[in-house]
Amino acid sequence: MENNFHRHSTAIICHPENVIQEEGSHINEYVLVRSPIAKLKMGKNSHLGPFTVVFTGDHGIEIGENSMIAPHCNLIEGSHEYRKGIETSMQFSGNFSDGPIIIEDDVWVGANCTILHNVRIGKGSVIGANSLVNKNVEPYSIMGGSPAKVIGYRPK
Repeated sequence: MENNFHRHSTAIICHPENVIQEEGSHINEYVLVRSPIAKLKMGKNSHLGPFTVVFTGDHGIEIGENSMIAPHCNLIEGSHEYRKGIETSMQFSGNFSDGPIIIEDDVWVGANCTILHNVRIGKGSVIGANSLVNKNVEPYSIMGGSPAKVIGYRPK
């Protein structure tokens, strides 16, 4: 069976067995995907823009159908363990994740955005360029800022 998805030759995909792409999905130029434990799942016709960085932690990342992640974005499903105290350097304290990143269908994430762990971006939403998304996003919302806040809604 022929694969009907695209991975650009310059993309770096660590643990490709944990990257699941559906038909028409694209991993574009110079994308870095690191998924040693959990999976990255990309729905039909979804795109990871050039120079995007994707790190899965314990829970994984799901991108729905027809969603666009613009260039230079970061999808980071985890963090350094800073909550245990100062006895051990953060570098050696391990990692944690409070939950997956779920990007539903028909979402547009603008350039230079960062999406953190335990976040669901609702269907049809738009995330403005240079935004930091650290909380759930309602469907059809237009979000912007750092941290991102609702700045409008798409017409229904």
